[in-house]
Amino acid sequence: MEKKLDPWALAASLGVVCVVFVVFIGVAAMFGWGEELVPLVSSIYIGFDSTVVGVLIGAVWAFVDGVIGGALIAALYNFFADRTS
Repeated sequence: MEKKLDPWALAASLGVVCVVFVVFIGVAAMFGWGEELVPLVSSIYIGFDSTVVGVLIGAVWAFVDGVIGGALIAALYNFFADRTS
């Protein structure tokens, strides 16, 4: 049995998870919950803020970040899985 991950599937999945996280933080901060997280997230994703536009900007950054991270994780996993089998 081959132990391979599909880099694009993992990349898209992790991108969506990152978007959900950032949107949740932004929307929650709009209602006064977790406002302390906004400066932290905005230090990572430029333009993120607890506004509708800021959440959309953060979501785009988060998706790109998640896609890159997911593709790298899958590529590294496949690389090491090939070496150990």
